[in-house]
Amino acid sequence: MPKHAFRRRRKALIITTSGAALAAALLLSPGADGAPSPNAMPKGDLPGWRQVWAENFNSAVSAPVKTGSFSGCNNHADTPRAYCSGLSGKWRDTLWAYPSGWEDTAKSGADGNGGAPYGGTYEPQKTVSIGKGYDGTGTLKVSMYRPVGSGSNVVGTVVPRKCMDLRDGRYSARVKVTRADPGFKSAWLRYEGSRAEVDYPEVDDYTSSNVAMFNHGSQEWNVQTGARMTTAHTYTWERRGSTVTVYLDGRKLRTGSTSLTTSSWIWQNESRIERDRNKRNGGYAAPGAKATLEVTWATCYKAVR
Repeated sequence: MPKHAFRRRRKALIITTSGAALAAALLLSPGADGAPSPNAMPKGDLPGWRQVWAENFNSAVSAPVKTGSFSGCNNHADTPRAYCSGLSGKWRDTLWAYPSGWEDTAKSGADGNGGAPYGGTYEPQKTVSIGKGYDGTGTLKVSMYRPVGSGSNVVGTVVPRKCMDLRDGRYSARVKVTRADPGFKSAWLRYEGSRAEVDYPEVDDYTSSNVAMFNHGSQEWNVQTGARMTTAHTYTWERRGSTVTVYLDGRKLRTGSTSLTTSSWIWQNESRIERDRNKRNGGYAAPGAKATLEVTWATCYKAVR
């Protein structure tokens, strides 16, 4: 079964700079602390980090990986040997997806995340594709929806195989949600059960919440930003030793303690969990609702001494 995030509560505000000044600082400031240019995919090693995988999906503009290709994903599931038999070449070698039928967090209620009236099932063969994106370059797309006739949401989670089971790792991706009906969310994460978890980027819903980062485990802390996933941003974070450092668009936000040991980088996209009490249907996906997330590029690194 999939490994789901176990706590997602948006309460404490860790960054103390307030209001518009905070949003402007996070969204407009230049890169810092050796972080790469936020718009271009980093190529090659960084000081203290060896690049183990980098992908901009541009080869798929002329040779698209069509919807339906991410099939047969229940092979060595949740291990570095996992693969989707419907893929071939470098895509089979580098990308895996949660297999058809696995329940998302809202549907399973895993780790105390119950309460949603319905959730979704992961169906990569229906949701994941690679091809020409919103900006004319190649993107990996996760196109989620709730069927017109109601029923469970159809959602998708992708896992880069080269970024699985790392201890000290650095992760960076350029992401934009290009369609956003209410009822869908993301929580990209490394997860180690009740022991430790880092979620970044995470939103409760693409349409109504800002991006946050959460650290769970022996110490609970979070970072709130003024960013929305419906705008293109570069999300970067790194775990080295007992600390995690978080960046947004090349700008360092915070360093804090973590209990993470060894785990995989998971691009988890799923159904809304938390009820929006200001909306009649709680903000959950209506029949026919759709949301599309596009990844322009992504890369990961392994620490070196």
